[in-house]
Amino acid sequence: MQRVIPLAAVALCSAFALSAALAESEGAASADQPAAPADAFMKQLDTNGDGKVTLDEAKAPQASQFKENDKNGDGVITADEASEAFKARVPAEMLKAMQERGMPDPGETFVKNLDKNGDGKVDQQEFEGPTAESFARMDKNGDGSASKDEAAAYFEDMKAQLEERMKKMQEQQKQEQK
Repeated sequence: MQRVIPLAAVALCSAFALSAALAESEGAASADQPAAPADAFMKQLDTNGDGKVTLDEAKAPQASQFKENDKNGDGVITADEASEAFKARVPAEMLKAMQERGMPDPGETFVKNLDKNGDGKVDQQEFEGPTAESFARMDKNGDGSASKDEAAAYFEDMKAQLEERMKKMQEQQKQEQK
């Protein structure tokens, strides 16, 4: 059961992020809303308008997000700071459901998953690590930029992986209920 809880937390956060991206794309009622996750990716991050996103462009929004979460400005995010940031962004009902299910504190999970040097805190390089790793997977041809086609393929793969994880979690849940 211990292994299920972190997986559930990751799946929950992934589902939340992916569903938000998909909801945004499916609700494309106005001309300024993107039609698909890849379109949203390009619109948000292709700041120079060249039709591709570089790693620097992909990491740029994280600088302000890191500063926002580093409440005391010491250059690292602690579990307490991460918990507060999570609580400010997630509906209270979701937090309550997580607690009722015995899921670990999101701030502790955040630090545990990103703290590569083991100091109990997350610095900016560790914070940007998942973006760099995802970007490397997205940039299939290794040219240092992600095209809309590469982004679309990446998001389709993410969606399929998430669906598979959710299916496995549901099957595991059914087995535990028996």
